[in-house]
Amino acid sequence: MYQRTFFIIAWIAVIWLAVWLRVDELEARPIHADEATGAHIFSQRIENANYRFDPTHFHGPLLSLSTLPLAKLYGESSWQELSLPMLRTGPVLAGLLMVLSPLLWLRMIGPRAALGAAALLACSPLLVYYNRMYIHESWLVLFGMLAVAAIFYVVKQPTRNRAILAGLATGLMFATKETFAISMIAWTVAGAACWLMMLAGKAGTDHRPPTFIDYLKPAGWFAGTVLAVGTVFYTNVFRDPVGIVDAIRTYFVYETTPGHDKPFFYYFETLIWPKHTLGMWWTEGGIVLLGLVACVLAVMQKTRRLAISFIAIGFLTHLLIYSLISYKNPWLMMLPWALACLLAGCAFTPRATSESKAKLVVLTTCLGLILLFQTRQATHASGRLANHDNNPYAYVPTSRNIAQLPAWLRELEPYQGDQTIEPIAVIGREYWPLPWYLRDFEQVGYWVEPPEDVVSRGVVISMPAEREAVEELLADTHIQLPRTLRSNVPITLFLRNEIWNAWTEPTDE
Repeated sequence: MYQRTFFIIAWIAVIWLAVWLRVDELEARPIHADEATGAHIFSQRIENANYRFDPTHFHGPLLSLSTLPLAKLYGESSWQELSLPMLRTGPVLAGLLMVLSPLLWLRMIGPRAALGAAALLACSPLLVYYNRMYIHESWLVLFGMLAVAAIFYVVKQPTRNRAILAGLATGLMFATKETFAISMIAWTVAGAACWLMMLAGKAGTDHRPPTFIDYLKPAGWFAGTVLAVGTVFYTNVFRDPVGIVDAIRTYFVYETTPGHDKPFFYYFETLIWPKHTLGMWWTEGGIVLLGLVACVLAVMQKTRRLAISFIAIGFLTHLLIYSLISYKNPWLMMLPWALACLLAGCAFTPRATSESKAKLVVLTTCLGLILLFQTRQATHASGRLANHDNNPYAYVPTSRNIAQLPAWLRELEPYQGDQTIEPIAVIGREYWPLPWYLRDFEQVGYWVEPPEDVVSRGVVISMPAEREAVEELLADTHIQLPRTLRSNVPITLFLRNEIWNAWTEPTDE
């Protein structure tokens, strides 16, 4: 009775922590360029139903589809009406459901391990930071955590129903983002290793090990379900049959943006290696330490060996593949890191916590310290330091002075005189998230090179590569005002001299 009450209270505390870390001041952080791009794609879906999957960029359709009910709930039906709280609510919900995913492993790893894993998922700075952003990864992680459990049960004992459930979860991953294929490779490796363990009698299972033939029909049901779910989403419920072809074609034509190549150990340095910056230490190495403990216990504890081995091999294979790919950013590590949290929770399997009270006290103390340390990092990373350049979790963050730009431009309107700030011209490429902050202005144009009438524009915003060309054209008519768009991306705002002089002219008051 007391134990049950403890677990109920502990789960309520974990859920409260997860909600607080993900919801507190959700709209305060300036919108990221990828969030703004996703919001624009969603606006096309709600304004004219003109959405079509682009195999060269922007990922799967599930993110925008999952936003539809939230937009109706918030009463937002156009590009101008979209709000950050509405957009970010979906990823927050996905993150909260992800925290509950260790319950799927309850029978395999025990209640303490499931609770420990949930607590680590709730306060991981990486997961918290990106659960608060309107990007695909939060949904990918949720469906990935559902899929990994379902696939494990198929590996352990293949049946049609289990294969269909695994296919549903994996199909939703497919509809979310093309990187689901990396997970399929990782879990195939993990599944093969666990199957060999069962054949060798080292898995601690109490039934006959499945043969290769036993997997064939479930594999067919699994693949068919994945394809069926993907087809429904990519064809927009069969209204665009070419969509599923594009979903396959994306693996051959997808275009990555330059500037994201990182060394092999980038993820190790970002998440694990301790670093001191912004007045505090940053690392999630405690999760790795608990994961190592879990792996040691898997060697000693035969009944839990299969599940822990599957999770560990899946995590390590994910990490290896993503590290070998030169294109890297922090949120790509969200699903592998969620698996790492699940593995770390396995340090609290029943044998580890029942043989010795001293061992339980040591493990619980370590977990408590890790949770406190991670919570402190998460609150700073997602709070006042959310878009600081030295925040290890912030990746090309948007500058706060761009977030303040629309209000400042509105302040200029009474001082326009014979000039107007509209139409506004934006010159250059890679200008996101500027369109989000300029969406309330009726006349905004975007050009790769300066248009012929650029001199007549009241406001011209130039990207770095085009600054000199624009400066030469506007040297006599506009004043230059430096701004920062994103981390290490300075831009220049050119304002007509007449407007600037009227705004800066002293008043009689």
